[in-house]
Amino acid sequence: MPFRSIRRKLFLGLFAGTLFFGLAMVVFAQTVIRARLLGHLEEKGVVIARKIAADSVNSVITERYFEVAMMFQDLQAADKDVVYAFVVDEDGRDLASTFTGGAPPELKRAHPVGPLQTSSTLELVTDKGPVLDIGVPLLRGQIGVLHLGLSLTSIRREVNGIVLLIVLFSVGSLVAGAVAAVGLSRVLTRPLLRLAGAAETYGRGGTQQPVIVTSDDEVGDLARVFNEMVENRRRIEAERERLIEELRKTLGEVKTLRGFLPICSSCKKIRSDQGSWQQVESYIRDHSDAEFSHGICPECAQALYPEQWDKIKDKARA
Repeated sequence: MPFRSIRRKLFLGLFAGTLFFGLAMVVFAQTVIRARLLGHLEEKGVVIARKIAADSVNSVITERYFEVAMMFQDLQAADKDVVYAFVVDEDGRDLASTFTGGAPPELKRAHPVGPLQTSSTLELVTDKGPVLDIGVPLLRGQIGVLHLGLSLTSIRREVNGIVLLIVLFSVGSLVAGAVAAVGLSRVLTRPLLRLAGAAETYGRGGTQQPVIVTSDDEVGDLARVFNEMVENRRRIEAERERLIEELRKTLGEVKTLRGFLPICSSCKKIRSDQGSWQQVESYIRDHSDAEFSHGICPECAQALYPEQWDKIKDKARA
């Protein structure tokens, strides 16, 4: 049935809308939400890095590097997001580090920090996962640079959790919407199916009962117009049948004489198609619906009954 396409369109429209909403929310989570979480982490990391850098200046100047290393260890124990921390001098040599054997050379070179910068941040990919590297110069870089690495795994975990919730919500919405679409399509297509069946029956010439649609929407208006059309046509057909029957009766009552009639110039008899001669009144009675009532005209009455005619005239004069 063509009305299945309405259900299909409703479901596809719902599916497309839900899919678009879900994708839009996933993109939103991957961009806007991630950017905000990253911004919060960056603010937090810069504050921590600057405090550690300020606390490390005296220890670095007096070459008490073990105190700096102990601060790094305490920081790691207090904040699970801290992946590493190290201080390098202006020549790139390790002064203190959470790494055993010193910071990896590629990590030292990955994020250079200028002496005029108060702080600098850069996302890096390390063997411990993605990190946000924060660099803070010590005394404008004269005694070294502190690098603090904060894990981005928590941000990824939070974003993935949000994405999972969005997917579950989208799937739930799709299922609920599909059920609603099926119910809505049935409500919409039921009167349309009635109209379609009625129109099909009417098109085949069958007798048509009024289509009952109680809704006051466009479908109800369509049903009312259809019922009025059927009723008007029924009246027109009844009137046409009545006129045809009247015409048939009229034509059945009419008999017309046409053509030349062979008539005797003396006795005025008419010759029939069979060759016999008939009186005029007999011939006309047989070939039409006319009937004759015999009388006598004044001329014939005077010629045939002169005495009676004279008496009649005298009575008329008196």
